[in-house]
Amino acid sequence: MKRGTFRKNSNKLLLATLALAVATPVYAIPATYSVAEAATKTTFKDVPKSHWAYESIKQVAEKGLVAGYSDGTYKPSAQVTRAEFATFLSRVFDGNDRTPSKFSDVGASHWANDAIQEGLAVGFIKASDFSNNRFEPNKAMTRGDMSRWLANGLAHANADYGKAIEEMANSSLTLIPIPEFYGGGVNKKDLPYIGVALGTGLLTGYEDFTFKPNGNSTRAEVATILIRFMDAMKKAPSDFTGLKELREVASTGTNILTISNFKKSEYGGYEDVLGKPHTYLNNTGIATIEHAVFVDTTGSKPKGIFKDMFFNESNNIAFLNKGVYAIYYEYTFKPSRDVSLLSVSNGSDMHFASNLVVDKSKVAQFHITSPTGSSKNEFTKGETYRFWALNGVKVKSDEKLRGRTDDGSMFIYEVAK
Repeated sequence: MKRGTFRKNSNKLLLATLALAVATPVYAIPATYSVAEAATKTTFKDVPKSHWAYESIKQVAEKGLVAGYSDGTYKPSAQVTRAEFATFLSRVFDGNDRTPSKFSDVGASHWANDAIQEGLAVGFIKASDFSNNRFEPNKAMTRGDMSRWLANGLAHANADYGKAIEEMANSSLTLIPIPEFYGGGVNKKDLPYIGVALGTGLLTGYEDFTFKPNGNSTRAEVATILIRFMDAMKKAPSDFTGLKELREVASTGTNILTISNFKKSEYGGYEDVLGKPHTYLNNTGIATIEHAVFVDTTGSKPKGIFKDMFFNESNNIAFLNKGVYAIYYEYTFKPSRDVSLLSVSNGSDMHFASNLVVDKSKVAQFHITSPTGSSKNEFTKGETYRFWALNGVKVKSDEKLRGRTDDGSMFIYEVAK
């Protein structure tokens, strides 16, 4: 199959451009439409140079991916339907393979049928994702669906993207840095695809960090996404640090090797101790490490795909420029007596107990469970708690990061020389 070209035969161009001449419930389409004009016009009267997506819209128009209207507009704020997005992506792949559509609401005469058949052949559309054998072509694309189509499209271009999807889909350690992960409002089956979209930068969160998987995207946003998608198709998953972090967490419960300059020693890593009990010598209880998520705070700005989930730059400024990595541990803890977080942190191993809590703003934004850190006994004997707490490690040539569980399993990391 050809990739990266945008040449279409006349029949396919006609089918594709007719997409914007069909009325949908999302927005009105002008009554007249010129195929020749749509194929050549690259600037639009409702997209001035000051528009945030001006360059992306100009590029997708030049490449023939998204056309405008005969009245000279692009309608950047209009939502994008499933049929339209299928058409846009089919133009990116521009292949000859087709898989006959069995959707009851997309007949052979439907203007997007050819694009949908190409999507099925390429794999960015999966028939199994649709219920009752209905495609609902006029339904607005959700950001969750868009993540799924884009991630599957990348998997067609490079099989390693498919492995990334499988790793995050099949692991109980997968952690996606969006508020909906803990707060709800996301289909769990969409999380690995959202992970690929976030990890490659195809889609980003909003100002409040939410992903809004059930929200819709505009034609302006889609123009930007298509440009990013074509760029990502030229790269391997390993070229994206964020995606590498997500894959490492899904595989080992930590992102230490991707985001820090620590290397694992011969004695083992976090994956060797996850879920294994560590009994405190001060008889406060038994703890296990479930995740160890690193944020690079060694410089003046935090780095890493998890920084917005855990680190508040305003409130945790003491971590910055001190040559320290912030470590966010997720613990399971069963106290042997009523005890405070401070008492727990006086246990025998500092990395199995942290007395610093996650910033309150992040607890609220991302629905993270974390103690208050007060002197009161927050943990009750006999109960089991799962929570996040903050720790850290300095970057020094002789620094070692270590811990041991009751069965003798260890993790030891040292600074790479």
